[in-house]
Formats: sequence, C-alpha cells, structure tokens
Amino acid sequence: MIAKGSNCIVEVTVDGAQGRLAVGIMNMRQALELPEMPSASYTHPDPAKAAAGVTMNREQLAGFMARH
Repeated sequence: MIAKGSNCIVEVTVDGAQGRLAVGIMNMRQALELPEMPSASYTHPDPAKAAAGVTMNREQLAGFMARH
C-alpha cells in the first residue's frame, strides 16, 4: 500500500567518490526540499518497488507526488 501525498518515505542517495552515499530517509516533501543535486536518486515511494531497487530522479519523484 502506498501512503497518500507527501507522507511516502524515500531514501535519498548521491554519487560520491566511494560510490553511492546515503543522504537520509525522509518523506517525499522533505526530499524535494533538498537543494538540487545532479547525482541524487530517490527510492521509489512504493515499498515493494523500493525493495526491488527501483529508483527515481527528482523530476519523477515530483511527478509521483503530484499524482498521489
């Protein structure tokens, strides 16, 4: 089940010299309030898809939030 609106939880990561680095786990609203980072990716808000490793970019996350 997917939470409504900005209550969905995502993990934010960025590319670093040592590989992917975790920025944090937060709701979608908080994730989209972060400064724009070109290498940022976000786990899919649907827990089943997130567990399967599906990630999104900032634009996709914003679109998902607008639809839910």
